[in-house]
Amino acid sequence: MAINFYEKGALSSGFHGWRVVATIRGKRYQKYFPLKRPNTRISQELWHQYQETRARYYEARYMARSAAIQYLDFINKDHPATRSYRGVGFHGVTLGIGTGRNSAHEVCYFSVNKRGAATKFYIDEKATLSQAWEQAVSHWGEVYEIRQKDVVQKLKLVPSPDQFKMLRKHLNYREGHDYSASVLHHVYAEQRDQLEKQKAQQNTEGKLDRDELLTMYANLEREMSEFRK
Repeated sequence: MAINFYEKGALSSGFHGWRVVATIRGKRYQKYFPLKRPNTRISQELWHQYQETRARYYEARYMARSAAIQYLDFINKDHPATRSYRGVGFHGVTLGIGTGRNSAHEVCYFSVNKRGAATKFYIDEKATLSQAWEQAVSHWGEVYEIRQKDVVQKLKLVPSPDQFKMLRKHLNYREGHDYSASVLHHVYAEQRDQLEKQKAQQNTEGKLDRDELLTMYANLEREMSEFRK
């Protein structure tokens, strides 16, 4: 983004006045505001002020357009430097696998990557996939000053557990790690609970429809299954 003023005689073309240049998403925009008056009835001073005002207006317009596009790209695209299988569809948040709150165990997590202050939100016995996502996106909205309506929209886009499954596979086969399948245990916890509730509802022919009762039934089924082994 640039605004330049050229004195009379400064350019071989004979142009003198303001030139505003902007590059937005690789496309170049430019406008010229000459000081040559369209007729002598307009004073030189008035024309000078008018053309300078127009030049400043277009500079501000290009800057606003550039800022709006940068913001939309930020909330709708992965950062160009995001490594394979780690992106969530927008800048500032990535998936990860590594040591958790307790360094003895490796877990999956979301990382909010504010430069110089990355914060991890672990998916473990204390926070489910959905809960960790809510914490991460809420923090992302705060540190990057994201509009509330955009934060609300992102909260709905909880990544699939399978994304962590693909990340683990990539890390093990392409980046030399050796993460066991157990790192995915908590990531799939909500999915397992949902399947167990569906099974419980089928087994009771729909007579139990409250989440608490379905969960209780599912837990009893699990305990009986463990007992039979």
